Amino acid sequence: MKYVCRYAIVRFMPYAVTGEFANIGVVVMCPAARYFGYKVIERVARITSFFDELDANIFRKARKAYTDELMRIGQMVERTFWENSHGSDASFADSVFNELVRPREALMYCADERVVLADDPAEKMAELFDHYVGRAFATKAYQERDVEKRVHRILRVAELTDLYQEHTLGRADAYKARMPFARLDEQGRALRAIKPLFLAHEDATRLYDHGWEWLGKVRKLRSDKVLVGDVLFAVKSPQENFGPRANAYCELVEQIRSEDIKVVDENDDGKIVQFAKTEEQFG
Repeated sequence: MKYVCRYAIVRFMPYAVTGEFANIGVVVMCPAARYFGYKVIERVARITSFFDELDANIFRKARKAYTDELMRIGQMVERTFWENSHGSDASFADSVFNELVRPREALMYCADERVVLADDPAEKMAELFDHYVGRAFATKAYQERDVEKRVHRILRVAELTDLYQEHTLGRADAYKARMPFARLDEQGRALRAIKPLFLAHEDATRLYDHGWEWLGKVRKLRSDKVLVGDVLFAVKSPQENFGPRANAYCELVEQIRSEDIKVVDENDDGKIVQFAKTEEQFG
């Protein structure tokens, strides 16, 4: 028998200003099967590696408070299910879930409410957790965030983080793009910019697509005169030296450099700091 299940993604957003969040759990409600369940990530290291400089205790305390609340809700819903001798009380369960997914400002919250059919709600919850949380930390965005974190450490050691900060480049009524590390002039134009880039994708097509995406962004920002100085891509490249990915990477880097954008390895501290500190040219 297929049951209609409502579910939502549990998100952790420690910095409301940036709006950056991580999927950390799943909540599932299925009144017809008398089921309410949830699962929240346990590995703190995954979160602290995603959010640079986050105090792990902030996440631990927020997670405990949120899971305590989910446990309380679960006990209340389960009691209501079993006290109803004529079957599950769907109206009560729905009202509880509606309140749970209500938009709010908090470190942890439920979002993206959806519906799915399942033979076994508990098995479906585990499947959803693996899809939205387990695999989320293997996505391109997470991998690129890891490169960004590494570049941030390099700039911090060189005492350049005050000079190079995250900015959204572009005019209010025109194209805009987030640049993790940009040095601005008095008019808000980027004099120099550093973009960490993950280019170690599993297939050549995705590698090309992501590289061309940022090549196009730089072209547009330059044509709009909001990026007026040099640009450096600090990249994570494929490990192999031969094969389709290696060939794609070499061709892409050649195209990027032909657009007057410097390309260096993510671990090349010297060239990254040199670019940030001086106007000297290097290949």
